[in-house]
Amino acid sequence: MPRRSVDPVHLMMVVGVLAFLLASLSIVDMFLPRPYDGVQLEADAPGELRVRDVVEGSGADRAGIAPGDRIVGISRELLRSPDHAARMLNSHRIGERVPYFVASRGGYREVEVELGRRLIGDPYYGSACLLGFAFFGVGLFVLVRQPRRTASQVFFLMCILFMLFLICRLRPASYSQVDRLVLSTGTAALLFLPSTFLHFFLIFPRPLWSPSGDPAGWRPRIARRGVATLLAAVYSIPPLVLALTVAVARARDADLPLISGAPRANWWLLGLYMLLGLAVLAFQARTLDDARERRGVGLVFFGTLFGLVPFLVLAVGFPTLLHTEALLYYGVMPLVLVPVTFAYAIVRFGLLDIRVLLRKSLLYTVTSVVVTFVYGGIIAGAGWLSRGTAIADSVYAPFVLALSIVILFEPLRRTLQGPVDRFFSAERSRLQRATVELGEALNARDDLEGVVRDLVQRLPRLLGLHFAALYLLRDRDRLVRFAGPEELPAEIPALPALMEQLHHHDRLVRMDRLGAVELRSREASRWLRRIADRGVEVLGYLRSSRREIGLVLLSGKTSQLVLEEEDLALVRGLLQQASMALETHLLLEERTRQAELERELEIAASIQQGLLPTSVGFSADWDVAVACRPARHVGGDFIVELPSIVNGSNALVLGDVAGKSVSGALVMMAAHEILSSLALTAESAEELLQLANQRLHRLGPKSFVALAYFVPSPEAGFLDYFLAGQPQPLKRSGNGDILELPLPEHRLPLGALVGGTYQRQRVPVEIGDLVLGYSDGVVEARSPSGEFFGEARLHDVLRRSSPDPSTVVADVLDAVDAFTDGFEPYDDVTLLAVCRRPEVAP
Repeated sequence: MPRRSVDPVHLMMVVGVLAFLLASLSIVDMFLPRPYDGVQLEADAPGELRVRDVVEGSGADRAGIAPGDRIVGISRELLRSPDHAARMLNSHRIGERVPYFVASRGGYREVEVELGRRLIGDPYYGSACLLGFAFFGVGLFVLVRQPRRTASQVFFLMCILFMLFLICRLRPASYSQVDRLVLSTGTAALLFLPSTFLHFFLIFPRPLWSPSGDPAGWRPRIARRGVATLLAAVYSIPPLVLALTVAVARARDADLPLISGAPRANWWLLGLYMLLGLAVLAFQARTLDDARERRGVGLVFFGTLFGLVPFLVLAVGFPTLLHTEALLYYGVMPLVLVPVTFAYAIVRFGLLDIRVLLRKSLLYTVTSVVVTFVYGGIIAGAGWLSRGTAIADSVYAPFVLALSIVILFEPLRRTLQGPVDRFFSAERSRLQRATVELGEALNARDDLEGVVRDLVQRLPRLLGLHFAALYLLRDRDRLVRFAGPEELPAEIPALPALMEQLHHHDRLVRMDRLGAVELRSREASRWLRRIADRGVEVLGYLRSSRREIGLVLLSGKTSQLVLEEEDLALVRGLLQQASMALETHLLLEERTRQAELERELEIAASIQQGLLPTSVGFSADWDVAVACRPARHVGGDFIVELPSIVNGSNALVLGDVAGKSVSGALVMMAAHEILSSLALTAESAEELLQLANQRLHRLGPKSFVALAYFVPSPEAGFLDYFLAGQPQPLKRSGNGDILELPLPEHRLPLGALVGGTYQRQRVPVEIGDLVLGYSDGVVEARSPSGEFFGEARLHDVLRRSSPDPSTVVADVLDAVDAFTDGFEPYDDVTLLAVCRRPEVAP
């Protein structure tokens, strides 16, 4: 079975819980009600019960025990260890007088000490405890917000060590049974603190060995070759220094020089590590590209510098001063700058990618609390000043006091609320004025680019955002970024689930309200996570009463405040104006493009009409009539007159290309030109069609041309034709009967297959007979109800019409128009009718 690896986050949390419990144990142990003599032991003299200090007014103080004395025995029993002393004290009661055997400079003496209630903790130690928990709180917050970042984990470990040192190591030493465990833990924390401190600043705000812009630089080489070695050295040097110091002291049979329980050499190493860490931090701050991140790192640098220097000066430079509580307080308390500057830099500058958003309502609440406390202070001060006077006994005093406070409180309220109002209310007033001006500018713009520029560039400045972006709807299925930072996706699919929810939320919605459960769409949720990772916090929906227009994406505020509902209400109104302005400009652009397209189509139609013959000649023995009517401005049907090998006659080609409108017209012109050019050199109709098929096939898969080729037969009284995808021609005999002409074995359109062949068909045509060729646009014409015109109606029109080609063509067109009743044609309509002339019949 595979071995499960230990999750470092869970391990950090376990270590944090154990450290917090141990620190709490240290504090609880300091205040437990036990018999106590008032002696505080020297922590830097292991194995001896040497007095470091005596609590003023305690039994030891009254008995004359002084700093520097040694407690040798209690109750006339020699002491072996602090644990032995603790057991001896616990065997007595509070208030009992106990004999002490004390060694001092003047020799040994016995004194009686009255045991009092144990109360070792003092304000100095209490301040150190608060500072330690401040470190722990900031470190825990960072770990919870960014648990997977190595820098967050190392920072949390560093904060744990600071807490253990401040709470466990700086406590006054006593006879408590847990005293040795707690002090040893604090000493161990001090020994490991330098390595963790330097490790953190080697990877904060990003690893020192992370690749730079030069792939051949020194940072990648460190990353490839020495990271593990560097960190191993950082963590192994402090215990090696400790082991070497102890070995040297034993070899010289000398006492090990200690400072607050740790060897002096390790304190010097602590100072060196911290200076190296600050140097690395200063170097990294200069190489950061983001100015905001540089300011945050700079703040951390100065906070750490001024927080550590007093501590290091006292501990390393003047270790004896650590025995003085006041100087210990002044040396340790500046350390509060470290967690405070870290917390402020995280809130203000988002270090470690942690964003803390503050609400204006919270700041207003704080202001109200301050005003309330000031109000209460005024009341308490007035009561204290009037205490014991005749004013206090007067029945009018409370009324006069309340009235005076109200009079005094109003200027104070204005003074305290003035900065807040100027910071927030003035901003909102400016925002209101600016949105009105921006709305007017939107309506006054004549170009879409100006509208977008005003909307995207001015909106972030008005709201104090990092950025804004605009996506416009294109092709009904995608949103294209029209303006905004390049880090955002160039396109976003117009997902129905997302658009529906935005419509439901009335144009503007925060990202955290569009969850996967609400959207019920994996793709929409994936896209929301993607843009949220880019810093988007609010989505704005641009929609008019007639159409969807797009989206506006808003980032968070640069001030770390959130967009309040009042701000969002103004933005909603602005988006409504922007939607109307954008719709107007989009409609104007569409109308302009439509007008340009119509002009281009008219030009194309005139060119296409120029390609169609105004009159055609077939043969002296034949009458002919043609009609070609496109479904739109331009079409894909055509009729072309080509030279024939039959003397005195021409061939007529009825063509129908695949496609309609502009695309069909382009293929139609290409086919027209190909047939016209090849007809000049082809020796037969078969060769002409084969060559044209090959040429059209090379143009691409959409260059199909359905074609009907008619030519008088060399044999009198016959008509030859070729079919390549066109409908079956019809023959109307003199008595009105309708006959469908025979189909060839193969009739693939030109361009479909490169090796296509085309077969000649021959049909006899008597005097009075008429042959009609037509495109599929005739039989596929639709009525308003969707019914096709069909072949049966075509046969009926042809049966009832006269044998004159022009009359037949006109009757068919009229019948189609009447059937469609003004309904938009589905396809182009092309007709070709030929008949034998009676006067030249044999």
